[in-house]
Amino acid sequence: MVDNLTIGYLQHAAGPLGPFRTERVTVKHEFADRYLARFEGKWRRVFVDVRRCYIKFQGERITIQIAGV
Repeated sequence: MVDNLTIGYLQHAAGPLGPFRTERVTVKHEFADRYLARFEGKWRRVFVDVRRCYIKFQGERITIQIAGV
């Protein structure tokens, strides 16, 4: 099986002027609309919402932009 890896960008602490810190991460496409992002040494599920995609980490939702999605 070949992994479909791409690049994503986590946007930490977004505010009215945009994200305060952007972090590049590896994103893996498993199937259909299921993606995993490698953050803090683990693969974390990407949740797809109507307005944004995000991961959950320590009780916070961190927005992620995935290239080509």
